Amino acid sequence: MRILLLLLTLVASAEIVDRLAVSVGDEIITEQQVFLHLKTAAFLNGEPVKTDPTDKKRAAQKLIEIALIRIELENNRYPMPNESEIAEYFDSILKQRFNGDAAKYKAALAQYGITDAEFRESLMQQLATLAFIDFRFRPGVQIPEDEIREYYDYDYDRELKGKKKPSYNQARAAILEGLTQQRIDNLLDRWLNQTEAATKVRWIDAVFAAPQKEEK
Repeated sequence: MRILLLLLTLVASAEIVDRLAVSVGDEIITEQQVFLHLKTAAFLNGEPVKTDPTDKKRAAQKLIEIALIRIELENNRYPMPNESEIAEYFDSILKQRFNGDAAKYKAALAQYGITDAEFRESLMQQLATLAFIDFRFRPGVQIPEDEIREYYDYDYDRELKGKKKPSYNQARAAILEGLTQQRIDNLLDRWLNQTEAATKVRWIDAVFAAPQKEEK
């Protein structure tokens, strides 16, 4: 019995302890949340999971940005995505990534160590973030007609990559949206930088340190 209890104790002590990785104001980001973000991104792209210190720091930075946006959403009561929007987004990913095959989706989830609930929560966060960005920054973006025309005349050919160039009227809407998205991205980056600078963000360096090599 003592041997059994000892083995149970050893198994319990071997479990991964979820460590604090970053604090963002009063919110915390744990190491397991960082790993989940890495796994979810790899799952969506069909790539191996990368967990070296650089990848962990990059994932943590994205989670900081998500936390800053979530705080803004809660403080100003922005509308959150509803169940039908999440379901529609999920179906589009299922179709694009797995040709609509639910069995392949579940097998991939198991391969990456992600639960269906965790993945759907990630989709909800993505939709909420996209809705916030669109609601907050798009109304303030106005692209002058001459800027659209200038892009068509001098820069649009690079996008076509040798394809036949459509007329200006045919290409105008796509160019306008592309330039609008660039402007929105710039506004978002500026907002994130200013908001992060005004928020107490603390990194736990040990979580992101490279593992020490064993001496031979």
